[in-house]
Amino acid sequence: MDLFSDMRGPRQPVTLARHYDVVTFDFLSMLWRRRLLIAAVTCGVMLMAALYLMVTPQRYTADLVLQFDFTREDSGGGGKASSVALDASTLVESEARIIRSLATARAVAARLGLDQETRTQSSGLLGGAAELIFPSAVRRTLRDLTGFGDAAEPTQRDIAAQRLLASLGVSNDTKAYLVTLTYRDTDPDRAALIVNTFGNEYLRRKMEATANASQRSSQWYGAQAQEARANLGRIEKEIEAFRVRTGFVELGQDGADIQQQQLRDMLTQLNTVSATRLGEETRLQRARVSLAAGNIPQTSDLGSSPVVQQLLDEEGKARRALDEMVAVSGERHPAVQRLRLSLTAVQERLQKQLAQSVANIETDVQAARNAEAALRERVAALQTKSIEARGLEGQLRTLQAEATAARDRLKQLSDAHQQASAVSELRPIIAQIVAPADIPSLPSSIKPSLLLGLAMAGGLMAGAGLSYLLEKRDRGFRSENEFATETRTNCVGLLPNLEHYPGGLESLVFAEAVRSMVAELFPASNPPKFVLITSSAPGEGKSFVASAMARVLAMMGQRVLVVDGSPRRLLLGQNFPHEALLDQCLPQVGDAGGPGTSPVATVRRASGLRDSQNVYSNPAFEAMLREARARYDVILFEVAPVLLSADSALLREHADTVLHVVRWNDTLKSTVSATLDHLGKLGLDVAGVVLNGVDLEEQGRYDVSDRGRVYRNYKSFYQASA
Repeated sequence: MDLFSDMRGPRQPVTLARHYDVVTFDFLSMLWRRRLLIAAVTCGVMLMAALYLMVTPQRYTADLVLQFDFTREDSGGGGKASSVALDASTLVESEARIIRSLATARAVAARLGLDQETRTQSSGLLGGAAELIFPSAVRRTLRDLTGFGDAAEPTQRDIAAQRLLASLGVSNDTKAYLVTLTYRDTDPDRAALIVNTFGNEYLRRKMEATANASQRSSQWYGAQAQEARANLGRIEKEIEAFRVRTGFVELGQDGADIQQQQLRDMLTQLNTVSATRLGEETRLQRARVSLAAGNIPQTSDLGSSPVVQQLLDEEGKARRALDEMVAVSGERHPAVQRLRLSLTAVQERLQKQLAQSVANIETDVQAARNAEAALRERVAALQTKSIEARGLEGQLRTLQAEATAARDRLKQLSDAHQQASAVSELRPIIAQIVAPADIPSLPSSIKPSLLLGLAMAGGLMAGAGLSYLLEKRDRGFRSENEFATETRTNCVGLLPNLEHYPGGLESLVFAEAVRSMVAELFPASNPPKFVLITSSAPGEGKSFVASAMARVLAMMGQRVLVVDGSPRRLLLGQNFPHEALLDQCLPQVGDAGGPGTSPVATVRRASGLRDSQNVYSNPAFEAMLREARARYDVILFEVAPVLLSADSALLREHADTVLHVVRWNDTLKSTVSATLDHLGKLGLDVAGVVLNGVDLEEQGRYDVSDRGRVYRNYKSFYQASA
């Protein structure tokens, strides 16, 4: 009985909370159905845990603590040691790896004499078996071909070292710079001895490695210092030879020399001369423009010449006297003529003086240009000399920088050499044993109760996981609700398996299931006449369902024509192979036409699959269908599997509805869904599906909230009605 099925709601959830409720109850129902498997797995795991506790001896753990000090002062150097290049926590992790290395384990095995022990019993058995099976020549040939000789075989020391590492545990605390060594063994004295030996061996090897490294560092620093000293002497000689060859003197602290000062003065003079030249050229241009226009240039352009100014005053006086005389005496008076001649003479003298002034300006312009050109030549010469001096200065400074770098490197190497020499003599070590291992008195093995509890929890989880995998392996349909949720198709009936239903009630249960299916498929108003019976795969039981439906319809007074359209039964007789089984549940009904006759007629296909097009497109087939519709009330037409043949597509124009047969817990759900989708694409109306061959007792382990549960739980109804 399913304890959780009563609490399960409808298959199709309405809300998200309802959906999770359904999922939860499904999972609990699965666990209840597989409770025996889960219990068996749990018991098996707990039994193995109990056997492990029985055969495994008690183990003891001894631990040793090492502490690292990275700030230890060097007593020989008078100060602190050089700073650690890496992070201290990283160094602690590195030291922990050194402790659990194979080299340290080999040294411990050699010190304790573990490498002198005999090989393990399993190794001896394997070696003896190899000697018995293979001759010496074959073993030698195999070693030569594979390249594994005696040298490649693991030595006794390696075997002992691997055993030690298997039981050794090394953990580190990066904040306190602590490393803890633990060793587990069945003998407490042996555990303490081995872990203490590991700590002492690590300190000894660390001290030797530090001393050797310091000596190598001292030698290397000495060689590098000698090379740096020779390099410094070579650079100083090059500087002296450069000074002698070029005669170049270094600059002062302010970076200035005589050539630079001269260059700055000459550039200042050049700028002044250039400005003067531009002013003279501008004055000359304005004077020429004024003369070309017939005007008198400005006094500033003429350089304030007194002669030009005097001539301008005389011209003004002569022009005023002429105007007064013309006004008094008239144009023809002799005095007017004399004044005109005097004015003309003054103007000619003025023109000559202006021309002389322009010529003077041109002379000044040319002088300014010549001075500017001379200054430019001197500036170019000084710039060339300055550039050459800068190049020499750069070369000298490069040599001086190389000399400074060589001095610094020599100083650093000398200091490092002195420090390395001191360290190699002092042999410093940064680790010490702060808590040596004592002989443990209590075992460290896991508690039996805890192990059994973990085994029970693990067994329950393993059983639940195995049950889930087994549940997922059952991919067929098992209930009506699965069709509603996964295919959106109505399940019209569940036909029990006549060979597995207990209590001898198969006939009554099966007959009532078929009657319920027929009553649902053939309503009183507008019942279908042509029913196409399909399946997704061969062996679903279409013929069995068609025969059962035909017998029930015949009991209801219907004339039924059963058409066996399957091309696989060409050699069968006139009766179906399941007729005898159906006779126990649904006896045939005699026809009114005479004794021994039946209102159920059967037509069987007599052609192969490749003739389907010719059979269903033949005019004779059309005529047969018209005659059958006139003579029979219902036509049950069985066809080959939908996805394996085209019979369903060829008969879609004649079918009123479709009944799809699915074998219970057998046909893949994906195949059924693909078949129903294909029928929908063909335009066929699927009235419903029928689950055939339902094992009611087996179905009780699954979701039984459908008619199958009713058939199983209320079998007393059939017993009372038998």
